[in-house]
Amino acid sequence: MLDHFSRTLIDAGIANAILLSVIVVVVVFTRQPARRVVLAQTGVYAALLMYPLVASNPSLRVYPVDWLLRTGVVPPPLTPEPNRFDFVGPVVPGPAGRTPPRGRPAASQAEWPSGERLVRVATLLYLAGASVGLAWFGLGLWGFQRLLGRSSEARPETRRVFDELIADLERSPPQPELRVSTWLRSPVLGGVTRPTIVIPAEIEEVDVDRDALRLVLLHELAHADRGDAWFNALAALAQIFWFFLPHLWWLRAQLRIDQEFLADRKAAGPLGETTHYARWLVGLSSGRASRALASRKLDAAPTPSRSWIGRSFDTPMLQRIAMLLYCPFVVEDRPPRWFATGVPTAFMLAAVALSTFRILAPVDSTVLLHEAQAADPVVRSFQVPEFVVVPARPNDGRPNPAYVLPLPLPTAFNLQAEILATPRALAQIRIAGCPLLPESEAQALLADAAPDDVPPTNHAYTLRHEYRSLKASIDGREFDLDPRILADAHWLTITPALDETATIRDLLINW
Repeated sequence: MLDHFSRTLIDAGIANAILLSVIVVVVVFTRQPARRVVLAQTGVYAALLMYPLVASNPSLRVYPVDWLLRTGVVPPPLTPEPNRFDFVGPVVPGPAGRTPPRGRPAASQAEWPSGERLVRVATLLYLAGASVGLAWFGLGLWGFQRLLGRSSEARPETRRVFDELIADLERSPPQPELRVSTWLRSPVLGGVTRPTIVIPAEIEEVDVDRDALRLVLLHELAHADRGDAWFNALAALAQIFWFFLPHLWWLRAQLRIDQEFLADRKAAGPLGETTHYARWLVGLSSGRASRALASRKLDAAPTPSRSWIGRSFDTPMLQRIAMLLYCPFVVEDRPPRWFATGVPTAFMLAAVALSTFRILAPVDSTVLLHEAQAADPVVRSFQVPEFVVVPARPNDGRPNPAYVLPLPLPTAFNLQAEILATPRALAQIRIAGCPLLPESEAQALLADAAPDDVPPTNHAYTLRHEYRSLKASIDGREFDLDPRILADAHWLTITPALDETATIRDLLINW
């Protein structure tokens, strides 16, 4: 299961890296904040859906590395190949009493590439990092709920300003809640299911200007109208799940600054004076919420903060002020309809297409679409054109010792063969320790004392071993086997019948 998860994670991570790289480039060359928000949101949705798309086992799977090798674009030596198996003794023991190979091959040989320790360790480290991120995210939700629990109702004067603003904007219900907290130095909007505006207690001081208070509430209501609170939670989850991709870190930071741009324009618009709003931002940036909102301070030029002296426009606050005062183009409040629908649709279709790409072979070999070839970099196969199963000579008191073929049994595989045998021989032969017939049917055939004069006939046999299941099929009749049969099966073996010869043709095993 860990190998399957790691392979799916690698494929989904590569697909996400390709798609998010394109989105980042498009965001860089898009100047409208509303359009950049749509692009960032599309990247977040694609990142969250990529792993389910890859793991959902779509009908179409594309192996680009395999295709490059088959077409000759990439030389075969550039791809990893497993080492030759180290055998002890002859490779095919027979009735002459030859010694079969002893021991079990190394995991990197028998389970390549699913047995790579480096991939498993990296996957465990990823799970640990994602768990820490989820714990931190849960701690943040708990902290905000604790903040709400210790907050208080707004004063009647503040509540009156808020209600008047709601009426002027003609907002449809449900309306955000308004709370006051002594723990904050600047207003915030939080809450996933029910948005809540929390303002610092010092904003409710007596000398606070009424219009300045409207600025605060207009800014937070603009965030609530766009659903920034709950979508920021989705962006945080995407960043947690794909924390090793720098694209999401950059997109999330860009998303937050663009959300602030749009909220600033919405808040400053009703007053018609962006300079008025910019002065308040300068005062609020140093944590002076009450002084920034005081009427005596709004008309005076604010004192520059020392931390800004000699700095370029590399901080979010300076970028917000620059967008308010020096923006060289008209800022769109909403993106055009064609952009809001067409661009996300195109990128999501690209995400579905990228989810079909596979770099590594799946652990479950039954999803392979093409027959394995010798130069295939992601699929391994072992084929025996014809194998005559002669009753073996008794060895060490065992009536029918098994033939050992030169193949370490893979962890998951798909085996198929055509068997020419009588019903009694079919009831005794075993491949990799697995019977060819259901147990009840085999016992009934062996219990019949009548001579078997039935000539041998051809039978189609398949054996499929997956994670926790082992299924066999004879002539299209499928039956379940106990997976513990393969617990001690380290090599591919064929157990002959006691006194009858059979022939196995076109034995092919893929893994």
